[in-house]
Amino acid sequence: MADHLSTNHSPRVLIIGGGVGGLCLAQGLHRAGVPVAVFDRAASPVPDQQGYGFSINRHGDDALRQCLPPRLYELYRATASPAPTGDFVLFTSTLKVIFRKPLPPAVGVAVNRQTLREILLGGLGDVVQFGREYLRYEARPDGLVDAHFADGTVETGRLLVGADGTNSAVRAQLVPDAEFDDFGRSIYGKTPIAADLRAAVPPEFLTGMPRAKDTQGVTLGVGAFIKTEPFDQATARLAPEVRLSQVPDYLRWTLSLRDRPVSGRQFWAAHGPDLQHIAQDLIANWHPALRAVVEQADASATFPFGFFCARPIQPWVEPAITLLGDAIHTMTPGRGEGANTALRDAALLTEVLRRATTCSTTFTEAKRHYETEMLHYGFEAAENSTRPYFDEAMRRHS
Repeated sequence: MADHLSTNHSPRVLIIGGGVGGLCLAQGLHRAGVPVAVFDRAASPVPDQQGYGFSINRHGDDALRQCLPPRLYELYRATASPAPTGDFVLFTSTLKVIFRKPLPPAVGVAVNRQTLREILLGGLGDVVQFGREYLRYEARPDGLVDAHFADGTVETGRLLVGADGTNSAVRAQLVPDAEFDDFGRSIYGKTPIAADLRAAVPPEFLTGMPRAKDTQGVTLGVGAFIKTEPFDQATARLAPEVRLSQVPDYLRWTLSLRDRPVSGRQFWAAHGPDLQHIAQDLIANWHPALRAVVEQADASATFPFGFFCARPIQPWVEPAITLLGDAIHTMTPGRGEGANTALRDAALLTEVLRRATTCSTTFTEAKRHYETEMLHYGFEAAENSTRPYFDEAMRRHS
């Protein structure tokens, strides 16, 4: 088989996983005319327990600008929230300020993850298939790859991209000896910003990256998502065909015990209301404003979250399989770079595959270039994630 990608017939690039990284790659390849298909096991575009907001940094913004059609890029910007600004503030559980330092300069925006996914689905149509549970791949002698699914179907492609997250089934087959370090557990929640809550919390809760902690090591981290423009107004102006779920302004929060689980053996099986009760018990003696963040949360949207960081691995030898995002370089949320690095992967892979379609490079060379560069910056970001901003200050005030 010729060592180039065709833009006018199959075989396609097969993407396993419809998260922000996989969909960004699909947008970039679709825009470049490369045949592509995305397969996601979720039954619908609204998955459970996907997390809420995160900040887009320079790499993430550049990737979205490169991969999205201009009007969808503008829609992502219009539906975002301003990036955290001002100071990082560390509070005691009684809301006494014990540390304050300016945040790094804001270079992007903060997004609601589901809103970004809905924008990334714009214009892809049947490129994305839901309810397709991937099982395994089989490399073929002709250089192609077969992807096998739970419904008994098989899809054939020139390249299979595992973009299926930390528990990647693609990675489990490709690099079964991959290892992770465990940095503990957290309870993840979302609280609508009602007028009384807005008035009760310090202003940094609405603009910055505040943390509060007690003498037992329980830490509450908070970030705000406050829309720049109403969604219906933004879509009418930029992309009327895109349908965005309505999202109230909210505080996203994580409650954790540093370096160890927040609860016992039933943690992962706990439902939202149970986790909310656990969180309330952990901060029962805290300042009323801090308790209100947890007490007023949407209990159904509360879920368990684990902090894991992938250990570096050596390049693999499968010529038709590669990995993207958390499927290869899972990292802790300490610096907010996980989703941004997945977007960076998508932009880089789009560019090298685009070059392979123009015969300016071979497919083999393009894939090797992607993996070499991605493994370098991806695992560098993963290592940095274990040393979050102001980590020394947090430890000093333990």
